[in-house]
Amino acid sequence: MKNWGKQLAGAILVLVFALAVGGFVMLLRAQQGGLAATMAAAHIRAVTPPDGATNVPLEGEIRADYVSRPNQDPLIQVEPPAGVTLDNPRWDGTTFVIDYRGLRDNSLYHVELDQDDWPSKGEHKQIKVRWSFRTGTGPHVGLTPSPTSSTSASPSVPPTTSGPLIWYMGPSNDLHGLDWTGKQLKNLSPDIVIQSPDGTRLRRQPSSQGGSNAVTDADGNPLGSVLVDQGMIWADDSRQFCGVTVTSTPPGGYGLEMLRINGPRDPVGAINLPAKSSQTPALAACSVLTGRAVVSGQSPYAYVSSMSMIALSDGHVIYQRTYPNPLARIVASHDGQYVAEQSASNANGGPVTLIRQLPSGSVVGQLSGILVQGFSWDGSLVIGSTFGNPSIEQAQVIRWRTHETVWHQCMCPQPHWLVVLAQPGGTKLAVVLSMNDGSIVSFNIVDANGSALSHPIGSTPITPAF
Repeated sequence: MKNWGKQLAGAILVLVFALAVGGFVMLLRAQQGGLAATMAAAHIRAVTPPDGATNVPLEGEIRADYVSRPNQDPLIQVEPPAGVTLDNPRWDGTTFVIDYRGLRDNSLYHVELDQDDWPSKGEHKQIKVRWSFRTGTGPHVGLTPSPTSSTSASPSVPPTTSGPLIWYMGPSNDLHGLDWTGKQLKNLSPDIVIQSPDGTRLRRQPSSQGGSNAVTDADGNPLGSVLVDQGMIWADDSRQFCGVTVTSTPPGGYGLEMLRINGPRDPVGAINLPAKSSQTPALAACSVLTGRAVVSGQSPYAYVSSMSMIALSDGHVIYQRTYPNPLARIVASHDGQYVAEQSASNANGGPVTLIRQLPSGSVVGQLSGILVQGFSWDGSLVIGSTFGNPSIEQAQVIRWRTHETVWHQCMCPQPHWLVVLAQPGGTKLAVVLSMNDGSIVSFNIVDANGSALSHPIGSTPITPAF
């Protein structure tokens, strides 16, 4: 009874102290509210290495991708701490990054991120986000989302030393790479390539089903090859790929796979399309950073009749939706958190586009009269072209939550195409506009505040490598 009384008195004393300093400390732990809940409370969109990752390198970076940069830097600790060194904390756009080294082979580690927040006067939030991962044996190139994939890492692929790059091909397929300040840094021999999201790796084209593609670094040095799957796309870690394969069980079915440089195909799970449909799957997002992929089911004439979010760890379906009235298209953010669902055009003002947040499935925004082509890396911006009279058609960067147009440019006199690349970990967009069948090209790097840096193009036409 006395012990109980002491505990009660102690609790009252702690509460009085908290009120005396004008704040109420709220502790949120992953074990109590779930990892997703604590990440949401801390305004974190994704963490790297992701929770449950295996075969994690023994040295690398821990990253926390925030919706917006908080007022105070987070504190990150790794347990067990023996031999572990954390240093060089820094911000990469809205992503907090800290280097780690000294991890042991084949060991389980827990990361705890402490985030202090003062959302209003007198209220103090201390949010604790906790997740776990397991290391592999020796240095590895990429994070492996599947626990069965430890044999498919690519230890022979050396790390690249180049920073994020934007690539395009000139009239003779001559390759040019520039950084996100617009400075041209690379010139390579003619080739047809698709760049990784950060531009540090290039996958050569063309390819044939069942074959392989050569992969080089940003200096043109060979890194190896990757097997080819239907509609394969780079993952957002810029080291791996998602692909679609036709399965034998069930006959004529489809499966999601991970592909790695110098590695085998790694099955993730089945792609479940609606029964008795003539749909074929198409990848909209492949995110190793969040451990999920977004796949659309396309009916004849490429209309979208269904959409699924699939976990890369075990292939289970996180979210699924069908569209009784097929969509014209969907566009996903790199991590699949946001999907732009574009309806067919109507006579009153062009297409209506819903912004849906996954995996909740909630509609969080709506745009009219614009054909969305892509999202910024943090998901706060969309880039697209207006609908209507081609002679006044515009490319626009829009803050979709507020409908604020932060940048626009006319695609006059005759629009041809618009291609966009999101800056990894940042808020910039590389926007390439082609007019008059490619004889006029506008290449801009647009920031979230609407400032644009124009990159001069020597000769046209050009082809973006993204």
